Amino acid sequence: MTSRARIALSRAAGRTRVVTAFAQAPQRWTVGSAADGWLTVYHQFVGDGYFPGERSITRCEVGPGACARIEGPAATPLRPGTASLAATKLRVAAGGALVYRPGPLLPHAGSSHAALLDATVAAGGCLAVLQLWTPGRTAHEPGRFDRLVLRTRLAVEDAVILEEQLDIRPPDWPAGDAVVLMAVALGPWPPAETAWWDDILGPADGAASPLSGCGAIVRALFPSLGAAARCVDVAVGRIAAAPQMKICSSPRKALETEAKAH
Repeated sequence: MTSRARIALSRAAGRTRVVTAFAQAPQRWTVGSAADGWLTVYHQFVGDGYFPGERSITRCEVGPGACARIEGPAATPLRPGTASLAATKLRVAAGGALVYRPGPLLPHAGSSHAALLDATVAAGGCLAVLQLWTPGRTAHEPGRFDRLVLRTRLAVEDAVILEEQLDIRPPDWPAGDAVVLMAVALGPWPPAETAWWDDILGPADGAASPLSGCGAIVRALFPSLGAAARCVDVAVGRIAAAPQMKICSSPRKALETEAKAH
């Protein structure tokens, strides 16, 4: 079974608004609140996780001057059997900003899953993606999944700055059933600087590395899902509160950015 979902956001009358939204079950969009210039939208995968052979295709577009947070409110189990797939395509226009934070993925024993991320940011656009992976709770035999494939393609304008595929088998998973944070940030804003992550990651085993002068990539290990989730909460909170992002609350500035994009 394949489900598709897409959403487009733009700035109008000084606010970020949903222009179009479409979702096939089990995917669902729920528009949340707006605060500090950011509109929060929840992307849910309703049900009891990815079952064998299940595929989801998701597309999110953020227009000039729009600031959006796409949040996955719950963890998603990966069920054993034929490989499942989640393909996500993100597009951010000049002057737009997107924080994409899907719910943690929980690979269960015998599961096989591919997660594909294709993100393109226009010059002057900002993107942050924060994804957590955990081998599952003790009752689900952590670490005994079959295979995880993580494929990432990042581009700024027409220049591809990262294209990689990680093929992970159980022996590759860090010892102690660690929770893995994989994050990327692109564009002219604080999280695209590697030093911004130093105190956020704290005692976690990992660090931020530069991405061709256009952003940062973060890979870090945490002892528990709670510790990893708290780190992501702090990162998202700081992004939303950063003075540099007040552009999202300024209709005049947004219009200037949009004019330059054309």
